[in-house]
This record gives sequence, C-alpha cells and structure tokens, in this order.
Amino acid sequence: MIIKRIMLLSSLFVISTSLHAASTAEDCAAITDNNKRLECYDKFLKKQSEQRNQETPKPSQANAPEPAPAVTEAPEPELTVEEKFGSEGLKDPSKKPKSVDEISSRAIGIYKMWEKGIPVTLENGQVWEITDHRSTYHKVTNPMITIEKALFGSYLLGVEGLNKRFRVKRVQ
Repeated sequence: MIIKRIMLLSSLFVISTSLHAASTAEDCAAITDNNKRLECYDKFLKKQSEQRNQETPKPSQANAPEPAPAVTEAPEPELTVEEKFGSEGLKDPSKKPKSVDEISSRAIGIYKMWEKGIPVTLENGQVWEITDHRSTYHKVTNPMITIEKALFGSYLLGVEGLNKRFRVKRVQ
C-alpha cells in the first residue's frame, strides 16, 4: 500500500515538472492527459509571447514617420447591412459587409415546389438560388423568408409555415 502511494506521488511529481519544463511544443504533445497537455500548451505559449514582448523594442514617438495624407475618393452609395448580406461570394470581395447573422424579407411571387435551382427573389432585390438536393411541395404566395448564415460560408433559407430549411447561395 505504501509502495503504491510512493509510486503515485512520484509519477505526479514527474508529470508536474514536465509541465513546467516544457520548452517546446513537442514536449507538450507527449503528455497524454488532456487537461495537463492543455495547461502545458498555455504555459508554453505564454512564455513565447513574453519573450517576444521583451525582444521587440517599442518605437519611439519622435522617430515615427508622419502619416500619409488621406486620399479622398468619390463616395459610393452606401448600402444597408441587410442589402450587403450574403454578398461575400459575389464579384467584389474588397467591400466587406458588417456582420449580420440573418435577414428576413418577403419572397416575391408564387412558389409551389421548393427544389434545387429555383431562384427566390426577395423584396429588397436580392436573388437567392436553392442549392439543396432535397425538394418539397409547399404552395404559398409572397412568403416570409429568413436566410441565416450556416457553417463554412453557406446560407440556409427558411420559409414561413414550412418546417424545413434549404441551403442557398446568393446570385444577385
């Protein structure tokens, strides 16, 4: 019984010293316990950032170059956040919209079959196309539509009164 306690305490001592002595990420990767490995990585990265902060001198204000004068461009018409929603995949990637997680609008027209390739035109002028392979029959006129961000830059379209969502992409 005493031998078991001694072995347990000595193994804990060895593991704890390896946590503090981790000088590389490989040392941390060798630890099998998830919590201790995470703690090792945290300490390792903290040590790395402290070393970087000590090595990089702060630039003085006296030697700082003067900022270049701002070039004024012709102002473009400002779009609202809802108008920019989903435009990340369109041709002009230089204009990044502010982050919005979902939009709601009315779809214009009569919709019967909700299937791949069907364009959905919203009141605000956006056109979305269903890319999902699933289809369903749900006849509705000018339905309320909710489009929300999904994983990996995709979007999901929900139709009022329908308990399904379809993967879509913005066309216009």
